[in-house]
Amino acid sequence: MDRVIHFILDILIGFQKWDKTKTVAEFKVFSQLLVKQLYNQIPGVSAAAGLAAGGWIASTFTTSPIKAQLASWGLISGATHAVSGLTYRLMSILIPLLAAGATAYLVQKLLKIFRDGQMKRNMALVSRMGQDVRDALQEKLSILEKAREAGILSQGEYLTKKANLVQTYSRLLPEKLKELLMNKLTG
Repeated sequence: MDRVIHFILDILIGFQKWDKTKTVAEFKVFSQLLVKQLYNQIPGVSAAAGLAAGGWIASTFTTSPIKAQLASWGLISGATHAVSGLTYRLMSILIPLLAAGATAYLVQKLLKIFRDGQMKRNMALVSRMGQDVRDALQEKLSILEKAREAGILSQGEYLTKKANLVQTYSRLLPEKLKELLMNKLTG
């Protein structure tokens, strides 16, 4: 027991020695990786919704007519609805598929709203930069546009590449500020 107490005390003392800025930086990296994993699991979310709908159907509609009647009267616990075999088979296929499809649709719409907002923020950052940076970005965006028009890129690929390009240029702002400050300090 004393070993456990000493171990916990060592951990708590170690917390006091932590560098707060390094901890925040590590938490940011962890958060970014967590978000990336969540985005990669979107098909898994849809599958989970389909499984949940299938489980609900199995627990609600699978029983004999006699047990369903007894359960509806509250005499036993269990499924309260009895349906025919064909109806059950149709429900066990269609409802989970609809639940998975609706979940995938909803997640994609939410991601589109998030990405559009992020794109607007990044475009606003780019608009504050120098003309040379805006010209370079516009040149690359026009190349992307030509690739999309030529059929080399699909609409989804085009939007993804455009967002990545704008994000890259929007992150130049701290570098430009750093450069400006260095010029002011040394000049």
